[in-house]
Amino acid sequence: MTTSSFPLRSIRARAHGATAAVWITALYSVLIGAATWRHELWYDEMQAWLIARDTHSLPGLFQALRYEGHPALWYLVLFIPSHLTWSPWPIKAINYLFAVTEGWLILSSQRVRWSFRLLAIFSFFIFYYFGTVARSYMLATLLLTAAVRCLLAERPRRKWAIVFLALAINTHILAIPIVVAIAVWGFCLTESGRWKSVSDLLRDAEFQIAVLALLASLAVAYLAVRPPPDPDPEVWKSENHSLVYNTFLSESRSWGGFIPAVPGYLPAAIRAWLYPEELGWFSSLFSLAVLVLIFLSLKSAQARMFFAGATTLELIALAATVRDPYMRHLSFLFVILLLALIIDAQRRLSTDRSAWFPQAAASAVVLSILAIQAAGGIYASATTWIHPHSKGKEVAVWLKERGLDKNPMVLEGYFTLPVIGYLERSSAYSTACQCFASYAVWNEAFFGPRITVPDDIKRAGAGSTLPVVLIRAGKKMEAPDAQALGLVEILSYQANGGEDEGAYTVYEQEKP
Repeated sequence: MTTSSFPLRSIRARAHGATAAVWITALYSVLIGAATWRHELWYDEMQAWLIARDTHSLPGLFQALRYEGHPALWYLVLFIPSHLTWSPWPIKAINYLFAVTEGWLILSSQRVRWSFRLLAIFSFFIFYYFGTVARSYMLATLLLTAAVRCLLAERPRRKWAIVFLALAINTHILAIPIVVAIAVWGFCLTESGRWKSVSDLLRDAEFQIAVLALLASLAVAYLAVRPPPDPDPEVWKSENHSLVYNTFLSESRSWGGFIPAVPGYLPAAIRAWLYPEELGWFSSLFSLAVLVLIFLSLKSAQARMFFAGATTLELIALAATVRDPYMRHLSFLFVILLLALIIDAQRRLSTDRSAWFPQAAASAVVLSILAIQAAGGIYASATTWIHPHSKGKEVAVWLKERGLDKNPMVLEGYFTLPVIGYLERSSAYSTACQCFASYAVWNEAFFGPRITVPDDIKRAGAGSTLPVVLIRAGKKMEAPDAQALGLVEILSYQANGGEDEGAYTVYEQEKP
């Protein structure tokens, strides 16, 4: 066999791989489309939609975002569609398009093992938590993945990478550490993994453009997330812990970024060990073991350097902002792993190979994590298909069918926002702020757990002859309390798994 046959065989293999990627992407788009169609919007999804819909100018949007703690890009993407229709379906359609594009970017990374790619696209975070649930996480992941793919292309598209990184900064605060790690890896290291000299960097026009663009993007993000003048002390309160303590706390929970186990569903004994209220030695050692195993399983020094740097920056960012991280915050650690695997697979880094683990052991570690992720994604999607997490849409449909959607309305608990979003109303009386509103504003007047009192019913029904309808999120009202308010229960929906977060009870005023 001549040596000229090897390039030809390589070209054919790549062509077959590209064809397979197209067909699998098509299948993926159908499956995630079905999951998206079935999914009912949660509180935080509807909150973003209502903010975009009910702020009528860009300055007004940025003012509203100061209470959210999130950059503006996701809300800007929603801004025009939300002003074209009151129905919230575009938020799901937009996130679906982002999810399909992300699936294609993963599947078309031909140097990554097929088993890794297949498990990754059906992972808990990529398929369900980012792909089905419509929030800024998928947009951030898509932009970060696109930037890495641009930097790793046979002809690197560094200017496009800069654009994607600058946009990613404005999707989520927790995407910023990953942007920094990508920028350092992509612009400050040579292909062999050596650091460029300061003089070389300062003479590099693309490096200069990258620094200026990322700093400008950071400035825009700061304008959106800078602290408001009147924050809600409960939401914005500062823990008594130090940054160092919070960093170790984030590290002790970092296993949740790779093993998607919702703490509330864990047995009490396991939860006490793996997810203690305060810093625990067992959870810290377990998380460290997971991080070290992943680090050692990466074959190239550049991939290991990226994973270690991005993870460290992410944990510090969690400590400084979230302070008490949950699984949704830790999810960006899985994104770091995904990007590290794409970096690790590039043949042009073959001179950088310095594997610390035997090939079989390294593959087993990665496959185990991805398999657990895929199992979690399948389980969560199947559960949502059988029994959607939130009943907000069903409550709205029920109210419309009975002609109660135009009645004066009281919302108790901010998890009632999916109801008003699906009702396509401009506002309802909220007990949390004692005002008429559509979305929650986390200012000093906000008090989410506030219980309805007679004055709330009176204010909501002022000027109307129709009976007041009260929608309560969470546990039912005690019968004597309902009677004291002159209310009678007319509907009760329980959430998936019996959680209070997605449960609703509807009451109607007996005598307006």
